[in-house]
Amino acid sequence: MCRPNRGKPVQGSPRRKHSLLLTTESFRCNDFVFKKDDDDRSEWVGAPTVGSTLMTVAAIVVAFFGIEHGLRYVFQALKDSHYLLENETNRHVLSRHIGVDALACLAVGYVGIKNLHIMDDLKNHTLRRSKSMVETDYEKRLFTYHPAAQQVLLLFFSYQVKNMYDTIVWNDGIIFIIHHLLSGAAAWGGMYPGAAHFYAIFYMGISEISTAILCLLANFDDEFGVVGLGDAFPITRAALGVIFAVAFIICRATIWPIVTYHLFKDSIQALKSESSKYRSKDKWIKIFMFTSSALSILQVLWLGEIIVTVKTEVEKLLV
Repeated sequence: MCRPNRGKPVQGSPRRKHSLLLTTESFRCNDFVFKKDDDDRSEWVGAPTVGSTLMTVAAIVVAFFGIEHGLRYVFQALKDSHYLLENETNRHVLSRHIGVDALACLAVGYVGIKNLHIMDDLKNHTLRRSKSMVETDYEKRLFTYHPAAQQVLLLFFSYQVKNMYDTIVWNDGIIFIIHHLLSGAAAWGGMYPGAAHFYAIFYMGISEISTAILCLLANFDDEFGVVGLGDAFPITRAALGVIFAVAFIICRATIWPIVTYHLFKDSIQALKSESSKYRSKDKWIKIFMFTSSALSILQVLWLGEIIVTVKTEVEKLLV
């Protein structure tokens, strides 16, 4: 079911009041066609109801639990194949990082890449030096509803819900709790009241491809993963480290600052505007600016750590 909108509606094909949002098309709300004049009709496309979103979030979180526990049974069946799998905690760690973390990041990354065309203006402006990122078009980029972006945001928010639960259960620490709260809040604000869908395709979609690789690499970390896994499979650990470093440099160190620059330009234009049309979304624009700033600082710190780690791993292989 779509949220009501202003205007004089001509009844279309109504959907159930609340329904699961399982495909990108299900995020395209077209319950009504609004008549502008006798000769012009335009289809309104808007966000699904909060009820539909919460139902879908619950279903996705349950699915994450199901996949995670399914992997636990798989690893239990394989426990005699390697001594590290004999330990129950090790099996649970692997199930979490693979069945929840990596899978969720790959899912949002896939939807983001599949719908990269939404960001064609920014891509053409950056690669072809076109004048597609016109400053006066900030409203189109910040306030246009995109079903695919809504899907990315919902998947990302669902992952943060499950991630928050796991962080508390596994006692990951306060930093991770703060990260999940901020990320989840930004994702929800992107859905309701709805803003920055143009940029959400990258921030909570495409950029998570590098995070998916990191989640796999985390299994080899003695603190957050399986103790001894890195020593048992040094080449796999090193290979994942190099792949992650390349993905991070592309997604986080190169594309991220470009996208953030344009997000800030559009956000400043929106906040300076005297129009009251989008005033209710000002606080969310400020939240997006804050979270992107904080995460941008982290990208720089993480890049330094990655360089040091990759150097260390390469040196180990050469010894």
